[in-house]
Amino acid sequence: MQESSLFVSYGNSDVGRVRKNNEDSYLYKTFSIKGNGTPDAFLMVVADGMGGHAAGEVASAKVIEELDSNVNEDSLGNLPDILKQIIENANQKIFDISAENRELTGMGTTCTAMVYLNDLVHLAHVGDSRAYLIRDKEISCLSKDHTVVQELLEAGSITEEKARTSPERNILLRAVGTSEQLDVDLYSPLSTNDGDIFLLCSDGLTEYIVEQEIKDTIVAYPIDRVCDELIRIANERGGADNITVQLAMLKGKPKIKRTRQILKIFKNILFDDSVTTLK
Repeated sequence: MQESSLFVSYGNSDVGRVRKNNEDSYLYKTFSIKGNGTPDAFLMVVADGMGGHAAGEVASAKVIEELDSNVNEDSLGNLPDILKQIIENANQKIFDISAENRELTGMGTTCTAMVYLNDLVHLAHVGDSRAYLIRDKEISCLSKDHTVVQELLEAGSITEEKARTSPERNILLRAVGTSEQLDVDLYSPLSTNDGDIFLLCSDGLTEYIVEQEIKDTIVAYPIDRVCDELIRIANERGGADNITVQLAMLKGKPKIKRTRQILKIFKNILFDDSVTTLK
């Protein structure tokens, strides 16, 4: 758990019930844009690695490392292009590492990165990890999967029900590090409201849990238990993949200070002899 006066974040990653290694990586990092030491912006990332042996772990850790090192107070003014550039640089580094090491050949990773800044959310995305917004007890997916099944859905060649069990549902058309060229999806900045919950997850969750269940879990459980509860459900239903879930809830600007200021104004008016009162 990490908390500030403006937002609170929770996250967890689990190896699942089948795999021996956890190839998922995730990151949550806060910033103080005003320079007063109070966190007022954050970066949140989920990366789901793929490849033989420990290759997936290397790839997901690398994209996280690049984002952690290069997204800072000085670079936030260049969003969203800075996110695109960092992910493209990570893509080249991962590709070069896999070309130099036979054991890491073909490794890659998804990457879903979100920055909250000045009441706006910026999103950069590659692969089939997902970003969700839960607002007013409704859920919407902010990202689009780069998979064969997603293209079939968009073409009307497959139903949502069949897509969930299709053997092609995990075949990625785009991933960080698998080729020298990479197309990073950038989404228009999204305005935020107090109480908004943003959730990022790997497909180890969405393999077993549909959007409605994610929303129902968030509504039913205390915010600090949601990530662990979602992971528990995915494991109970099979846990065939690593499962990573993290969320951030916007708490809004603190109102205590504002209330005190209003009370002070009224106090000054009531006890100011220069103010004429009704008799």
